Amino acid sequence: MSISDSISLYIHIPFCRLKCSYCDFNTYAGLDPLIPSYVDAVCTEIRHYQGCEITNIGTIFFGGGTPSLLPAKSLAQILTAVKATFELKPDIELSLESNPGTLNPVYLNSLLNLGFNRISIGAQSAISSELQLLDRLHTFRHVIQSYKDALSAGFNQINLDLMYGLPNQTESSWKHTLSQVVDLGAQHLSLYSLHLEQDTPMFSRVDSGYLPHPNSDITANMYKYADTFLKSHNYNQYEISNWSITSNYSECRHNLQYWQNLPYIGIGAGAHSWYKQHRYTNTKSPYEYIKLLNLNVSAKEHRVDYPGTPAMIQSTLIDTDTEMNETMMLGLHLLASGVRHNEFQSRFGANPKNHYKSILSQLVSQGLLHNDHNGIRLTTSGRLLANRVFSEFT
Repeated sequence: MSISDSISLYIHIPFCRLKCSYCDFNTYAGLDPLIPSYVDAVCTEIRHYQGCEITNIGTIFFGGGTPSLLPAKSLAQILTAVKATFELKPDIELSLESNPGTLNPVYLNSLLNLGFNRISIGAQSAISSELQLLDRLHTFRHVIQSYKDALSAGFNQINLDLMYGLPNQTESSWKHTLSQVVDLGAQHLSLYSLHLEQDTPMFSRVDSGYLPHPNSDITANMYKYADTFLKSHNYNQYEISNWSITSNYSECRHNLQYWQNLPYIGIGAGAHSWYKQHRYTNTKSPYEYIKLLNLNVSAKEHRVDYPGTPAMIQSTLIDTDTEMNETMMLGLHLLASGVRHNEFQSRFGANPKNHYKSILSQLVSQGLLHNDHNGIRLTTSGRLLANRVFSEFT
């Protein structure tokens, strides 16, 4: 983990055409008329950081929700506020999450003209029945067209999101999906195992017996197969859920900021931040968010000894022990680098081999961690039991 002076910016766009059956993110369908007011509020929140002398924004990530539902002029409005408030690094990574079917050549060209250089497409599956299970509105044909349009427009950093461990999903269907996206030539893949979250339609369908509970052994086999298959097609797995083509694609720098436990500022309803030794959270409701940002409070009047904006509803000071634990837990997501002893020592003045001696000894003896001169990293077995390993540092 390199200790960087760079700060990342996350901008949350909570609007969707339809909320997916598995999704417990802060997203809303049917609120499109709210978009102009929401964009104005986002710009207002950004301007509350004026005077904070943040001069090193290295990545900006528009997440959601479905940020690609925003017209190009709305994205331009937000980026104008960003550039007026922060100083951006010349090689900034500027990413947009999107859904297949919301992209077209004209829109993609507009994104490039605005400076976007990375796009993530929520493919999820190449199997129609699985897309229907997830309440996705697209088909795999839409994925293919969106990918080709993005490539033709000039994007050379394109990610596809996929999901596995679904109810009724078979190892055969998962192999087919992986084969399809590799044949497509995707430069970067994010593979996420389904987590059933309460208060989602998917959880209710499984809980009621309408759908079978995902089989953990089959899910583990899917992960193992992806590891072997993608490696044979020149993909490098640099994080538990992320692979990139080794020859021509860099790792997602914005995600690396999170895994290295480096500072980021979240803008928008429900956004989280880690900045100036505080973790703080905005109100979730888009209506409340707009209301709070419309209050007649200037940035100067609002600014106190801790960071945040009028949209903030909770802030926690992170002490050194907590930051060290979080740095271990997050850093272990990175499979090649993990947590490097010298960088941890430089950051905290403590060697992790000594500070976590008992925990590391136990996890190494269980075959879940490597602890050598290269650093502390998950083993192959540790990847399958990663949440158990992470829990040792919470």
